[in-house]
Amino acid sequence: MLNFDAVKEPRGFMKVLQFFFAILAFATTTSFSTHFTFHATVSACNATGGRDVVRQDVVYPFALDHVFLKQQVCNQPAVQASFHFQTDVSSDAKFFVAIGVVCMLYSMAALAGYTLFSERYAESRFLPSADFVVHGVLAVLWLAASSAWADGTGTLKAGCNPELWLNQVCATNQQISCEFAPDDFNGSFAKLHISLLIGFLNMFLWASNMWFLYKETPWFKTAQAPDSDTGNIGNI
Repeated sequence: MLNFDAVKEPRGFMKVLQFFFAILAFATTTSFSTHFTFHATVSACNATGGRDVVRQDVVYPFALDHVFLKQQVCNQPAVQASFHFQTDVSSDAKFFVAIGVVCMLYSMAALAGYTLFSERYAESRFLPSADFVVHGVLAVLWLAASSAWADGTGTLKAGCNPELWLNQVCATNQQISCEFAPDDFNGSFAKLHISLLIGFLNMFLWASNMWFLYKETPWFKTAQAPDSDTGNIGNI
C-alpha cells in the first residue's frame, strides 16, 4: 500500500530534490553545445580574398582529439586543409554524467521503497543503514565528479581558444597560415558553469540528507537508548 507520508518527511522530500537536480546536472552537460572559429589564409590562392573562416562545433562528450576537420580554403588552386585538435575531456564529462544518471535511478528506487514498503523500512535494521552508507558514497562521488568536471571544463575552454594553439594546428601545412581575428568566436561556456554549480549542489544534497537517514539507523537508536533508560530510572 502506498504511503505518501514518507514524501513529507525530510528523507523523502530530499529524494525528490535529488532526483530533480540529478537530471538537471547531466542534462545541462549532455545538451551543451558551442563552437569556435578562426581564419585560415592560403598565400597562393588566386581567388579574391583567399581567406576562409574555419568553424568547429563542440558537443558532448567533448573529445575534440577524435575530430579531423577537413575544409576547402581555396578554389584556385584547390586547397583542402585538415585540422586536428588536441583537447579531450570526455572521461571527465562521462564520469559526471554517469554519476547523475546513477543518482537519478537511485532516487527513484529509494522513493518507491519509502512509499511502497514504509513499514518494512521502519522495522528493518539493514535498510536504513544501507541507505545511509550509499548516500555517503554517492556524496563523495558527486564531489569527485564535480571537481573532475571543473578541471575538464577549464581544459575545454583553453582547448577552444584558438589563440592558445593556432600555430600548432596550422604548422603542419606550409601553404596555410591561421589567425584569430577580432570577429572570431571562441565559445560560450555559461551552461557548463551552471552544470558545475548543480554538481556541487547535488553533493550538498546527498551529504546533508545523511543526517536524516542516520536518525533512522540502529546506530542512532542505540546511542539514544541509554539516555532514555537514565530518564526512566530517575522517574522511579
